[in-house]
Amino acid sequence: MNRGFKTEESIELILSPAMHYELLGSNNPDATLLNNKLSVPRIGSADDCSILLQVENGRFTHADIVSCLSKETKATVATKLEEVPVTAQQRVSIIVFVGVFSLLIFAGIKGIDYFVARDVDKNSGNKTNTELKSTVDETPPDLQGWTITRIYAKADNKIYQSIISKRIVLSTGKPSVRGKIILVPIKVSNDSDMPLTLSLSISASLSQDDIDFDKRRLNNRFLLPKDSVEVTFEAIVPKEIDRQAVGLEFFLETLEGETLKGVKVVKVLDQ
Repeated sequence: MNRGFKTEESIELILSPAMHYELLGSNNPDATLLNNKLSVPRIGSADDCSILLQVENGRFTHADIVSCLSKETKATVATKLEEVPVTAQQRVSIIVFVGVFSLLIFAGIKGIDYFVARDVDKNSGNKTNTELKSTVDETPPDLQGWTITRIYAKADNKIYQSIISKRIVLSTGKPSVRGKIILVPIKVSNDSDMPLTLSLSISASLSQDDIDFDKRRLNNRFLLPKDSVEVTFEAIVPKEIDRQAVGLEFFLETLEGETLKGVKVVKVLDQ
């Protein structure tokens, strides 16, 4: 089978000389057999040639195909049809299909964004376009030192607005290093009017299996209004001081199911 773009010429299969072969038939009238050498003058792109052989003096397997060469190519021997690759033309069609499908998805997302933005403009009341852009589109890159992705940074997200107004405060103290372990104090204060569920975690570039789980994570801590919680996380870091950094992540959720996630990188050198 020829799975390339161009015609393959002078194809020769050298079979094991230990057996006797006889050519019984082929869909290519130019196919010939001389002793243990089977020859086919040419096979067109995406075309194939079938040959029926009678084999004596042994059981013939794919291992008895010593070599298969064309004028410019070395062939690959497959034992099942599932192992045969698609043609070059089919590969191009798949790539084109994926590309067009991706463009359609991209266009659809852009269309949705356009209609959402138009609805925001209609429902903005006394807000100007500049005010909407600053509260919705231009996500502040740094909120109390945390980075919050655009999916959460919305004007109608109560947790997000509480962090901007400092009614919810997530502060990290100065980290310290003890041997190969970095210690990072974190304090979360809830001065909003919303009960919250808080989860915190720390991660680093090395394996943390030697650190107790409760020193690396705080899961589903309930914070009533006016409550606060303080923890000191630990993580194993490299000995090089310029690589002594950890990643912190928080996740907040209201009783109504509204959520917010933020991340921060803490480096010893920055303190």
